[in-house]
Amino acid sequence: MKMKFLSTIIAAIVTSSASATHHSADIYYHEKKALGPSMWHFSADGLTIYSVDGSKVLRAHRKESVCKPYVSWRGGVSTDCYYFTQASDGHKFVWAGSLAGTNKVEAFDIDSGDYAGYIPTCSTPLDLEYHPHREEMWLRCAANGVNKGEIDVFSSNSLSADFEHIHLNDTSRPYGRIAIHSDMGPYGYVSAYDQAYLSELDLSTKEVVERHELPKSKGSYDMTYSPVNSHIFTRGRVTCSCGFDGADLKECGSRAGKVDVLTGPTAGMMNVNGTSGAGCEGSTADTLGVFEFDTIGKKIVANHNIKEGTGFGADPVSSPDGKHILLLGNDGGKFVRLLSPGENGAASTVAKDIPVDFEGGLPTKTVVSDFAFVTDETRNILILGASTDNDLVLVDLNDDYKTTKITLSEASETTGGSRRNIEWAVGSNFVWVDGGGTQEQYIIELPDDNINNAKLVRSLTNVTAGNMIYVENYERTRAAQEAEQLIMSMTSKSEIRSSSSGSVDDSESPVAVAALVLGILSLLLGVALVILVARGPAPSGNTDGRTLGSKNVA
Repeated sequence: MKMKFLSTIIAAIVTSSASATHHSADIYYHEKKALGPSMWHFSADGLTIYSVDGSKVLRAHRKESVCKPYVSWRGGVSTDCYYFTQASDGHKFVWAGSLAGTNKVEAFDIDSGDYAGYIPTCSTPLDLEYHPHREEMWLRCAANGVNKGEIDVFSSNSLSADFEHIHLNDTSRPYGRIAIHSDMGPYGYVSAYDQAYLSELDLSTKEVVERHELPKSKGSYDMTYSPVNSHIFTRGRVTCSCGFDGADLKECGSRAGKVDVLTGPTAGMMNVNGTSGAGCEGSTADTLGVFEFDTIGKKIVANHNIKEGTGFGADPVSSPDGKHILLLGNDGGKFVRLLSPGENGAASTVAKDIPVDFEGGLPTKTVVSDFAFVTDETRNILILGASTDNDLVLVDLNDDYKTTKITLSEASETTGGSRRNIEWAVGSNFVWVDGGGTQEQYIIELPDDNINNAKLVRSLTNVTAGNMIYVENYERTRAAQEAEQLIMSMTSKSEIRSSSSGSVDDSESPVAVAALVLGILSLLLGVALVILVARGPAPSGNTDGRTLGSKNVA
């Protein structure tokens, strides 16, 4: 009786509050419906938002509505969207870097998927990283363009906020990546393919405050960070010889010239035919591998390479919690090396060389193109895919690295296209894998912690190749969880009082009425606290262990 009465009063309070404010507030906020957890797919055709199991389309923006016609680099007029990087801030917007005509970052409402607007930015946006404590989205560009800097920043509280760009003060087009993490506080790091050091950024002053040398390198590019030991892992780029007997490369590409070689079997050769950067990846000169840099001690603690005898060089990536560092090696698709970060200042150790044995790859080339970690209370599964192969590799990290494979397509040729993208719908049983070469999307179900029970449950067709990101409003989830806990607590206390009162009809008891009034006041206070929580700083990338997608966490 009492609980029914309490529910009626709560409903009346909520209804009254909404009615009272309806005419003075924007009707949008009263009728706005949240999409909830979803998979967002950015492609040349625009943005399509799916339910996590792929059974329905929740929202779609056709390219005509978000991308204006422009003259492409080929010289013709294009109407296609050109998304390169995307990220969620976990509480307000989903951001996407676009090269379609104007270099810009677009923002979409995280709840409704509405297109909030765009902000012009530096040239060729490469890498978006969110800093939750600052409530800022940071962008790494390839060049400064008209904005006088290669690093841009946006506020999740105001799309109109205008911040100064950070200029790296070196070459005109220093391609690279950015590492921003709540664990690093007001600092971040930038790599550049033609700069032999890491640039340390002060996020408050928007300046490069220090440069950390990467010995014997030409520069660095791919980069990741582990909060476990506060270390950055970045791939070193080198100079290599080419075109003569005993050279690191048999043939020289179009960018060859005279170089000085510092690594590998031809180290010490000066002013010989050679090249630098990406052209040397996987060559015998690629001995620097991956630098492990301590952000606390400001020093390099190790260099890591791939399994001996399989090749040279690797791209480093991290699990969302930073407990696992993967080296995606230039070995033609044979192995993936798994590193375990230890204490700060100490070199990470090799945990396992995981055999993946993807087919179709060329020697010295990186074949594994994407990954996802499925981690919750019962599962700790690594998923790996390659553009050259229609198989997906699953690794149970809790069961001595047991592996199995799932076939995505029975096609005789690979459906991967230029790369195979993978994304876990966090908190669900569904993993999305694309087949850009045949305009397909594959949805894998992991019903439990046994990787042998994983299966292909749905294939979507006519889906233009693009990039996927799992999206959830973690701030809304956190507020809902706290409200639920409050109600459960009140219900529990009410049941205890009811039980202790015996057979007396306490719905009419003065004590019960007083308790009811106090309960209502407590509920209102609780709701107020939930609202304050919701208006507070965005959570640091997770709620109960979940992360901003299956790869990145801030």
